[in-house]
Amino acid sequence: MKKPKDIIIKKNNKIDLPKIINSEVNLLVFPFFALERKNKKLETIYKDIVKRGDQKIEIVWNVSANTKYGYPGLFDREVHKAIEQIITELLKKEGKIKNPIPLGSLYNICRRMGINESAGKNYRMIKKALERIRTTAIKSVGTFYSKEGKQWVDDNFSLYDRIVFKGKELPNNEIADNNYLFLGSWYLQNLNSFYIKPIDYDYLQSLKSKIASRLYEILGVKFYGLRDKRQNFICYRYSKLCQLLPVTPHEYISLAKQQLDPGNNELKETDFISKYEWSENGKEDWLIYYWPGERAKEEMKRAEIKSINNWTEKYLSEAKPVCVRTHTGREEVKIFSKDLSACEHTQAEQADLVGKLVKLNVSKVTAENLIKNNDQELIKKWIEAINYSNADDKAAYLVKAIRENWQFPEEYLREIKE
Repeated sequence: MKKPKDIIIKKNNKIDLPKIINSEVNLLVFPFFALERKNKKLETIYKDIVKRGDQKIEIVWNVSANTKYGYPGLFDREVHKAIEQIITELLKKEGKIKNPIPLGSLYNICRRMGINESAGKNYRMIKKALERIRTTAIKSVGTFYSKEGKQWVDDNFSLYDRIVFKGKELPNNEIADNNYLFLGSWYLQNLNSFYIKPIDYDYLQSLKSKIASRLYEILGVKFYGLRDKRQNFICYRYSKLCQLLPVTPHEYISLAKQQLDPGNNELKETDFISKYEWSENGKEDWLIYYWPGERAKEEMKRAEIKSINNWTEKYLSEAKPVCVRTHTGREEVKIFSKDLSACEHTQAEQADLVGKLVKLNVSKVTAENLIKNNDQELIKKWIEAINYSNADDKAAYLVKAIRENWQFPEEYLREIKE
């Protein structure tokens, strides 16, 4: 088989890989590959309640592994990225993907992945990874969006439909002279409808943290939706973000920060995000705010994803995770969401508090800083309690009382008890 003209084998035995690869949008939004090496789960379940038209419906994203092959993990994710490179090259050359896709030799797949191409162990691992992805089923109930059909799909399917290794028999009874991959129909259809987002492959490969690389995929889609909005940041509940990555959530914010901040910091240091902030918000769960950096803004200029704002907000709306134990004893995480995004609700509350503080002669900048750094319930109480103070400069008194967590005036405490 002739090598595509845009693939060059360098003298240093490395393929000149495409700098930009195309990833299908649904697979950037929803979790498929496990990020934790020790994770022995066989299933990922995502549930959400959304409003479509005049109805509230439950949508489901379920990824279930074959018990024989196991759940797709980090190595499988890298193999799939190599497949995405090949898909990108074919789309560029042919303008369309047709089954079967010639993958080339396992030797060249190793090169694409940057691993030892002479190790027989790696060949076996790649074969197992392809088989594992092939046997992993996706159940979509109103989650997977078909661009061509302009509809949310209710179906059970796989990313890969069939794999034929070199020397094995093809559907037409011929013996394969190459390694061939047949893509699943829904995946293939969206690729050919260009329901894809460009991914900077060089940058993705440079990220040391797997959490950073997954956040890069998720945030890249979400940041794109900021173009038509006044706000210049996005936010997630910690528990929700854990399900999208996916990783196991922690009970304490100190451990949560230890878990996510190495990835957050790497994205900040490489200018994909300009900053991020945690907010305890006086609740059991926490919010994480992200602002796009120059790298993300540049990607937004290059990307051409049509109609993305019509559906990503529904997928990324607020959800509450509930751990349940199945009859097999395995824990699953099921997610049920409210109609209104937690972030949108929180932003509305914060804007209202800022307005109330400004009316009390607190500057807008100071008010915003108070809300970011202090418990909102405390601020609400002090907005009421300040009326029971005899301070000459009530604005200054209020700011200091909130920052230093002063005791409320006795008259206010008597009033609320009554």
